[in-house]
Amino acid sequence: MSSRNVTILIGGVVGAALGATAAWAYTQAQEGQKLQTGIAAGKSAHLQAGASEYVKIGMAVLTVIRQVADLFKAV
Repeated sequence: MSSRNVTILIGGVVGAALGATAAWAYTQAQEGQKLQTGIAAGKSAHLQAGASEYVKIGMAVLTVIRQVADLFKAV
């Protein structure tokens, strides 16, 4: 396997692990919020994020990707 393929594979595994961790943290927060607010079991909580929050998250993700790419640039 070439180093390029190994790098892509490692990046995919790390990204999947981070995504799964973020999803787990989100569901834990939602379950805690349901208990605190007294929402009946079986009803889903709605994400209260607008378009501007999604744009901010997207820009933050792109910034992190750019910073990681800068780590490996030749000096």
